[in-house]
Amino acid sequence: MGARMDRRIERTRAAVVEAAVELVARRGSQVGMTEIAQAAGVSRKAVYENFGSRDQVLLGATQSLLARVPLDPSTLQNREASPLDLVLPPLVAHLDEHQEFYRAVLCGPGPSLARGAVAEHAMTGLRSLREDHESGEERGVVEIRDRFVVHGLLGVLADALAEQQDADLLTLARVLNASLANGGPEN
Repeated sequence: MGARMDRRIERTRAAVVEAAVELVARRGSQVGMTEIAQAAGVSRKAVYENFGSRDQVLLGATQSLLARVPLDPSTLQNREASPLDLVLPPLVAHLDEHQEFYRAVLCGPGPSLARGAVAEHAMTGLRSLREDHESGEERGVVEIRDRFVVHGLLGVLADALAEQQDADLLTLARVLNASLANGGPEN
């Protein structure tokens, strides 16, 4: 009975997340729980029981999409590239591929949960790439710098999504990252 119930809960959660991603990409982040439930083919009560709030549904949808972004620590074998060069391009490509969804959740009302999920996804990748290469004190400084860069980049990308219908996020991220690596545009 327990395993069958768990599978049913997983199916319900997956259906809600899939419906939320599609609805938010089409209509924006202000979709209601009733709309999400109808699109998922479940009751409104089931959505609330599984997520608790619309913000948690949007967070779950964001996390579900982010789970598709590769964070492969074995890429550290490429000693020529910085961890930022290894972690950020796949994340930015993912944001670019799902612009409508991320425009809604990063730029619409109440974006902090989704923005935090995207930033934490990047930070997890950076931490895994750096974990064997810095001492404790150095790691703390590097973590603060990485967090600054990730949140700054995410802010710039969210602005581009809000201001441009067909934002070129990949080029924007590449230019910003190259500028940071070179110490600024004048170098």
